[in-house]
Amino acid sequence: MTILELMIYGLFLIWLIEKFFNSELKSIFQFFTEDKFWFYPIFLIFLGVTISTLFSNNIQTSAGIWKGWFLAPLLFLIVLINNIKIKEQIRNIVFALFLSGTVVSLIAFFYWLNNNLTYDGRLQAFYLSPNYLAMYLSPILILSFYLYFCVKKNIYKIILFIIYCLFFVIIYLTYSFGAWLGLFIALIFIIINSRKEKINFSYLLIGILFLLLVCLLFGQMPNKKLQGFLDFSYPSLKSRLIIWQSAWEIIKDHSLIGIGPGMFQKYYLEYQNKFKPYLEWAVPQPHNVFFAFWLQAGLIGLIGFIWLLIIFFRSKYSTLNTILMAAMIYILIHGLIDATYWKNDLSIIFWIITALSYTKIRFFYL
Repeated sequence: MTILELMIYGLFLIWLIEKFFNSELKSIFQFFTEDKFWFYPIFLIFLGVTISTLFSNNIQTSAGIWKGWFLAPLLFLIVLINNIKIKEQIRNIVFALFLSGTVVSLIAFFYWLNNNLTYDGRLQAFYLSPNYLAMYLSPILILSFYLYFCVKKNIYKIILFIIYCLFFVIIYLTYSFGAWLGLFIALIFIIINSRKEKINFSYLLIGILFLLLVCLLFGQMPNKKLQGFLDFSYPSLKSRLIIWQSAWEIIKDHSLIGIGPGMFQKYYLEYQNKFKPYLEWAVPQPHNVFFAFWLQAGLIGLIGFIWLLIIFFRSKYSTLNTILMAAMIYILIHGLIDATYWKNDLSIIFWIITALSYTKIRFFYL
């Protein structure tokens, strides 16, 4: 049990009690009765991961992930979609995430000042890896672009821009190429749709960030890591190719119900005899968000995940929804080489993005 889980369970309980005393319990199930196209895929995800957990070889490990990365986030989702009624609430939610990301970025910056880096010179701060730091900050950076529309004074816009640059610098120092690629494509998406939908977005802001990303990427051309990625010789990329091959072999043997949340490491080691000696042995996730759902939530969970994404991207375009889609695009692009959902804070961000898209469609258009 984590503090984050306890806070969510406490929030849900207080909200439930409030609904009871206000005789509003029926409204809790409004989501389940009125918006079935959103409910069904979410139900399939939860059903799939529950079944996979029940058939896991280590139910304690799997149940821990089930409650922390699915049950708690979905309870949080229910509270969100039942409470967001006005635009200011969306602004406040994004602002809260922005504050969290700012604090994390400042802490990470002091780690960098103190040269507290990984053995290969990457910034990870207090996270388990640089990739986790990048995966937390990147979608928050994209979502926080929405705040640019919520402030009127130029001084506030300048402050936002400075903090955006701080986010970008920290993400750059993680040297997470998956994060760089995800941000790159997300920014392209925002620029294209800003023009297409005639959204009053600051082209200067997006253009500068876009150019920074391109310049930094080309500035890394002499970097052995980047060169290794381009010619498929970098050890991390080679390792991922083996991990994906192993994951596919496991999927072929457990395609229906999966292996249970948190069990990839065990099966990955058991399947080693089918391959040459692994380049990387400690692999808790299959480094691909779709493989991760299939293996740990079964085929039912994977279908629910893909179905939910289809509904999400069929939403009407608007300023907010363009930003929400860009954040989800980042999660999916980076998710091709990392499991961008499969961590407690990352799962919360995923469901917040989903909740904001759902409530925006249901109550108003921005």
